[in-house]
Amino acid sequence: MAKNNWLIPSLIIVGVLSVALSLFISTQTEKTKPGARPLARLELNLGKVFVLRNNMTNKETLTRKATLFALDSVETSVDGDATMEFDSSYRIRVPENSLITLDEENERIVLIIKRGDLQVENYGREGSVYISKDGVRWTATDYEMNYKKQAPTETLPELAPAETPVTNQKPVEGLTSEFIQDTLKTHRSSFFKCYTQLLQRTPGVVGQASISFTIERTGKVSQADIASSSLSDAQFKKCLLEAVRRVEFKVFGGDPITTVFPLRFE
Repeated sequence: MAKNNWLIPSLIIVGVLSVALSLFISTQTEKTKPGARPLARLELNLGKVFVLRNNMTNKETLTRKATLFALDSVETSVDGDATMEFDSSYRIRVPENSLITLDEENERIVLIIKRGDLQVENYGREGSVYISKDGVRWTATDYEMNYKKQAPTETLPELAPAETPVTNQKPVEGLTSEFIQDTLKTHRSSFFKCYTQLLQRTPGVVGQASISFTIERTGKVSQADIASSSLSDAQFKKCLLEAVRRVEFKVFGGDPITTVFPLRFE
């Protein structure tokens, strides 16, 4: 009789363990199925960024980091900016107003630009990452070093042909404030990385900082300094100054330009 009292509970326990084991095996099989290997790690820099899963059927808001798989897409808003990192050491930034889909072919990762652009910030193993735009595929290195240098000439307004060839063109006289602001905006992920590091040291901190600097005629930045800041962290200020010194403007004529670049961090 006592044996019968233990028999039923024992069978129930064995049944529960069997179901749990089956679920575990199923989960592990699903994680390791072909095509499910992680392709990249995505990190939020600023603004709103979205991850579209399952060929754009599910849309997730990126809060900090995410893992990307084949057929996942990354969408940045008008103020969004994110960085993808790959095992091959490539680090590629997704700037604002961009839509990028990841795919995999013969163990090569392909980034398909459907809207916007990409910027290679760190080069990795050649041939491991490709970028496809307008139906043409490049290695990530060739895209950044060759294609993008040629692309701006295609987007310039058409001009009436000159009657005689123009030679020995002089540098542009000065730089407009709009051009300076636009150039700085292309580097804003570098400034907000400083803020991300600050948040790790001081969670929840917000504030503003203004950077004053001079643009030499060569396009190089000099005499960079923090004009004002509500954030007193010394490492944060040093990071901002290093970021602005890395910015390069085009060569121009006239006197060097001194300006102030305000930033708000929240």
